[in-house]
Amino acid sequence: MKTKNNFILRFCNRMVVLLLVAAGVARAAEVRGRLEHVNSSGAHAPAVGITVTVYNPASGRSAPASTGSDGMYHLQNIRAGACQLEVWTSQDPRVAPTVYPIQVGEPYSDIPPITVP
Repeated sequence: MKTKNNFILRFCNRMVVLLLVAAGVARAAEVRGRLEHVNSSGAHAPAVGITVTVYNPASGRSAPASTGSDGMYHLQNIRAGACQLEVWTSQDPRVAPTVYPIQVGEPYSDIPPITVP
């Protein structure tokens, strides 16, 4: 009986170590940036209310975020690596987003301003 208990204890300890290692490898990052458009006078202005997502081939699409009054967006829990920033400028779901390749690093990635139509 004692041998069986020792086996179970060793097994549980190894599983805990594996889970802790896996959690450290799968850290998440934050992606932040700004969208702007050119207004009728030719000046750059914040693009307000635009939906943005990040697509990572390894983990799928992020939850959407919308740009604020300053044109800024913040996306959290993004897996680091080569991704695509998807900018949804149309409210029509049949219209595909404009896609920008980005590299996500930890703990955050600042994306340079993007001008949208």
